[in-house]
Amino acid sequence: MSWTFKPALKHFERERENWNAINRQGTNHILLDADFVGPSLRHFGDEGVVLAVQNGGGTPTMALLRRKAVGVWETFQPSQAPLGLIVSGRKDPDEQELLGLTRELPGYALQLSVLQQDPDHGGFTRSASTGLIESLEYIETARISLSGSFEEYWKARGTKLRNNVARRRRRMAEAGLTAEMNVIVSPGEVAEAVREYGKLESKGWKSNQGTAVSADNAQGKFYREVLEKLCERGEGRIYTLKLNGHIAAMDLCVVRDGMIVMLKTTYDEDLSEYSPAFLMREEELKQLYQDKQMRTVEFYGRVTEWQRRWSEEIRSMYHLTCYRHGWVKVLRRAAKRFA
Repeated sequence: MSWTFKPALKHFERERENWNAINRQGTNHILLDADFVGPSLRHFGDEGVVLAVQNGGGTPTMALLRRKAVGVWETFQPSQAPLGLIVSGRKDPDEQELLGLTRELPGYALQLSVLQQDPDHGGFTRSASTGLIESLEYIETARISLSGSFEEYWKARGTKLRNNVARRRRRMAEAGLTAEMNVIVSPGEVAEAVREYGKLESKGWKSNQGTAVSADNAQGKFYREVLEKLCERGEGRIYTLKLNGHIAAMDLCVVRDGMIVMLKTTYDEDLSEYSPAFLMREEELKQLYQDKQMRTVEFYGRVTEWQRRWSEEIRSMYHLTCYRHGWVKVLRRAAKRFA
């Protein structure tokens, strides 16, 4: 088993078919598809990102990596990517896979961290957390399993959520507002939808922090490219909730194998008294239950209090760190205790 390391910005597109083939062989996750990973690299990466490719023997594996410090490496991890950007040809690679990669990294690597692993969909499970590998809690994340009917699901929600949504709908009716849900799946409509999404987000608190999406910044270009590509093959969706024709809330989503991932949500803060994002979520779930095409709704990201009202299915994501030598692991643990 050996590895080659190439400048990712130059070589990823040449290796995209191999990357996708490995992903299909392993978890086949939509967030690890080359049409999601490639734009992540182009819009948020730099010359320091390395494409690691395993050559012969062992489990086929590829990864996007960056040097964090001298002797310390980790998966390239822009905030827009919920999962660590590494693909493996099987769902439970053993310790030797990561150890072999760590030992062959450029320079003399002492440790490699594989970030943001999902226990249900990741390529590197916690069973690898032995010997020279340890796991670290990352975040709790939520999902909704779409079993049964929407009526059964909604009845099982807490009275606080149901009463809240009902109260908002009464306020809308009193104000003469009518809600309409649209779902954009055509690639030709994505650019305008991302532009509208940016307008909504730029009106809110994210604009003050400089993190809002706009049609012209890197985030806007990233989401446009990803959704145009995925909509071309039926794996992209943009939900839009309008109140009397005015866009009140939007969700950017990707889908595959019965799973829909809510990538990003925004709403018009001028309409917050109606909780447009909550109303949109209710309408989305009604449609998803009715269509019976999706089995799960994944939120990813750190679970919020409002998500807990919509789901009791909470699981922990984690990081894995592989140490070249046992003494490095001991020193790192000691340093954390005395930090």
